[in-house]
Amino acid sequence: MLPFPQQVTAVILPSEVQPIHTKRLILRPLQDGDAAGIFAIRSRPETVNFLFPKIPESSIEQTRAWMTKKIITDPDASGATGRHFEFVLIQRDDPEEQIVGVVGVNGLVPAPSVGYGVHPDFWGRGYAGEALQGLIKAWWELPRKDNIVQDDGVKEKLYAASNCDNVGSIKVLRKNGFQIYDKVPMEGETVAMMYLVKPEL
Repeated sequence: MLPFPQQVTAVILPSEVQPIHTKRLILRPLQDGDAAGIFAIRSRPETVNFLFPKIPESSIEQTRAWMTKKIITDPDASGATGRHFEFVLIQRDDPEEQIVGVVGVNGLVPAPSVGYGVHPDFWGRGYAGEALQGLIKAWWELPRKDNIVQDDGVKEKLYAASNCDNVGSIKVLRKNGFQIYDKVPMEGETVAMMYLVKPEL
């Protein structure tokens, strides 16, 4: 587990997640039938090159296990469990609705963090940044429990982590407002720990 700071959970996750529409993409809530499309991404060596561990998935069963971990078992601010905020990326003009990436929020404890990945065949199109922008906007628009005060007295944050060698990912995160607050060693490499402060809506 990445060493994110502990944050009091303020968000209330939806019982039914709605799609998010961006200029070129539809972020569709994760479904059981998405395993094959996600496997096509997570089985590619170049996709996992900056992840930990750097081992491509070799079976759809492994992908299904990864999908199961996207169900958030910790309670949100309403006390609800078993919800998620994970999406697959589909091009709006693609009638076949091929999954070209994934984006979502990885749990609530110790703090919510974002994760994303794009199929290598679609790198260089700006999809990661566009999807992340849509996700962040939707995340901050979710309802919160009133009078939640963070332990450090500052505003709620959304976190992220990226291998420092993954210059493109750090650029995507910075473009979406994230800033580096620490760098930590992991498996012989260095990971940039980043956060984004909740804006005034």
